[in-house]
Amino acid sequence: MTELSRDFYNYSYDELVETLQKDFGLTKFRATQLFEWVYRKGVTDFDLMTNLGRELREQLAASFVFPKARMHDRQVSVDGTRKYLFEVDGGDLVEAVMIKQVSRMTLCVSSQVGCAMACAFCRTGTMGLKRSLSTSEILRQVNGVIEDAKNFGDSFSNIVFMGMGEPLHNFDGVTRAVRNLTNPIGYALSPRKVTVSTSGLVPQIRKLAESKVPVSLAVSLNATTDEVRTQVMPVNKRWPIKELLEAVRQFPDGPRKKVTMEYVMLGGLNDTQDDMKRLVSLMRGLPVKVNLIPYNDNAGLGFKTPAREWVFTWQKHLNDHGIQAFIRWSKGADIAAACGQLATESRQKRAAAPSRLPVLGNEPQAAV
Repeated sequence: MTELSRDFYNYSYDELVETLQKDFGLTKFRATQLFEWVYRKGVTDFDLMTNLGRELREQLAASFVFPKARMHDRQVSVDGTRKYLFEVDGGDLVEAVMIKQVSRMTLCVSSQVGCAMACAFCRTGTMGLKRSLSTSEILRQVNGVIEDAKNFGDSFSNIVFMGMGEPLHNFDGVTRAVRNLTNPIGYALSPRKVTVSTSGLVPQIRKLAESKVPVSLAVSLNATTDEVRTQVMPVNKRWPIKELLEAVRQFPDGPRKKVTMEYVMLGGLNDTQDDMKRLVSLMRGLPVKVNLIPYNDNAGLGFKTPAREWVFTWQKHLNDHGIQAFIRWSKGADIAAACGQLATESRQKRAAAPSRLPVLGNEPQAAV
């Protein structure tokens, strides 16, 4: 890689069009061809881009690079969920998870190295924040999982930004990645299948709405009173529940599109009968659906898992009162891949050992 090398994954389609026109004298059509080769066909070797002339291929090859995700570790849960430990720039480590569900696979990606939100029930918050990931570092996680999924004969249909970090704290990196993920000549994912989660950064929620980035929104609520929410989510001190829900109310919702309200049920703390009733009142009239997420006590942060029957009682109560509610049973708890369990500090030593896995995309891997 030379100083003049450009990381292809950091370019949006419009930026690529502009760069190719300005620096190479190429038409918009060439940018479309490149985007299709890289994102639709997964081809990053210019020699294989047969609809480009040899001289042009050589010129582009000397100018653009396609960094690969270095996979230090992959763990497979008894339920089929897979957790990946990827090395990004500067030797930093992040985790991504392929969540196996009944009818689909969902890829959960990280947006930061660590997290500044310090939510009391989340292990990532114990790491603190080191830095945000670039658009390329986010997309490299996606590419790495796509490559490795060939060993399992599957792929993902949905992507959620619910891994390490607060996605809207890395607004530019995340939204640029989303635009490439949903671009019809990019990864071509439906905006309904790409979800950005937030702990409640109200200004960024409004900014996301104004930007018209094609993406679905999920908001972590996790309490029905400011007292309890502040206890478990410090962000509530700055933007309390009333302000947060007003931002949700104003978030644009197209046909059949709703904001997802995430509610991690912490046994004995935010799952009382009064909380259940208050949640109905808070959600009434909002364009939302609710995901109830029973807490994983495997995270070891001092909270309790609610009784299974009580979780179903909550779901029925919400549904009976016109609030669409789902239970999101966590996957991958045995490999610390479940909701709130992602953290890499404890695995630094393990990751520092020589990897037995290749740099993805550089050579074929044997089937697992």
